[in-house]
Amino acid sequence: MEEDAFNNLLARLREEIAVADPLENIRQKAWQRFLSLGLPSRQNELYRSIKLRHLFSQHYQRAEENVVSLDPLNSWIYPECRQSVFIFVNGRYAPHLSHLGALPRQVVVSSLKDAMSTYGALLNNYWAKTLREETDPFAMLNGALHAEGLFLYLPPKCIVESPIQILHLIHQDDQPQILFPRLQVFASPHSHVHFMVTQQQAAASSYFVDQVSEFLIDEGAHVYYAQLLCDEHPQAWHFDALRAILKRDSTLHTLCVTEGSATVRTDYKICLTGENGEALLNGVSMLADAREAHTHVFMDHQAPSCRSHQLFKAVLNDFSRSSFEGKIMVRKLAQHTEAFQLNKNLLLNDHVHADSKPNLEIFADDVKASHGATIGQLDPDQLFYMKTRGFSDKEAKNLLVHGFCEEIVKKIPLASAREEILGRTAQCLVKD
Repeated sequence: MEEDAFNNLLARLREEIAVADPLENIRQKAWQRFLSLGLPSRQNELYRSIKLRHLFSQHYQRAEENVVSLDPLNSWIYPECRQSVFIFVNGRYAPHLSHLGALPRQVVVSSLKDAMSTYGALLNNYWAKTLREETDPFAMLNGALHAEGLFLYLPPKCIVESPIQILHLIHQDDQPQILFPRLQVFASPHSHVHFMVTQQQAAASSYFVDQVSEFLIDEGAHVYYAQLLCDEHPQAWHFDALRAILKRDSTLHTLCVTEGSATVRTDYKICLTGENGEALLNGVSMLADAREAHTHVFMDHQAPSCRSHQLFKAVLNDFSRSSFEGKIMVRKLAQHTEAFQLNKNLLLNDHVHADSKPNLEIFADDVKASHGATIGQLDPDQLFYMKTRGFSDKEAKNLLVHGFCEEIVKKIPLASAREEILGRTAQCLVKD
């Protein structure tokens, strides 16, 4: 069976990791947790839209370190981030390619392995909690098998003025490869940081990215995290898990733009543990051909007077597929919560498929909360109006699609990135 073969591959990758690794104790616990969870099946509600047999049938190898030419590398770095860019190559943090000149000197940057010598207590305390509570087997798999993760510590009141770009490069030959990039961020009280995550690939064959980004956001800290997943191989698989714990008066703003692949799955678990925390999640999928994008959100309101707002959109053309599965949990102590969730889907023909399942689970009695979903096609009245003003059918449709996506894309604070993505929405998503 495909599942057995995939499990054997993962076991072999686990055996290849050196026992002397400083992270071995954590890796072993993550591996045992993965084994207890097991690989998901289509019967698993959170993976029911994912064609897992196609993933398990692939014959992946661990991605190797590759030499990357600096010429194309520089062209992929945003002008605003020339001296504040972290580079990953095939899932491994590459400090020799990264540029940190614009970061405050007190910011601590290292590999996760090196961080264990100084920040081991902080990491172990954090992981002890996540190992107990994590329910996604692929997030646990990353904890067991990642190679060179990135550790970032912002001391109290540290304001990082320059936006930080995290650039993931996938560079391989003919053999399908499996990658495990990992980011660990600790934002101390009243620190501020902005991340812009991008990906570029030069891959002759498919690959599987199992990515985890974890944030501990302390009192009064602010983190902005945007992902632009717009250069995936059409046969690639990309599972991306974002985990965040928000303490009192802290904020997390996230944004994800994707054009899909064989499957892109973004999975959010946000825990608001301190009073007056705020989480804003936005995303847009622009899908064509047979590409897929799937989103899962678990927003956990544990403390009073917190706010969360979710807006996820999808545009689907050709034979593409999308799904949205979101839950807002409001615990008994989380009085005065404000929580909103909306998923909008724009279908451009009759061959696409979109699933949407937003839901609420509320145990507090003083709450403002709502959830909703829309699935529809372009408004014929709007199309007729635009064509009477001289627009062709294609131009009218593209402008409406552009307007649908713009609400999300305009939230990108980095001007060069925002203009790039807005340009993509105006391309041939709508065909003749």
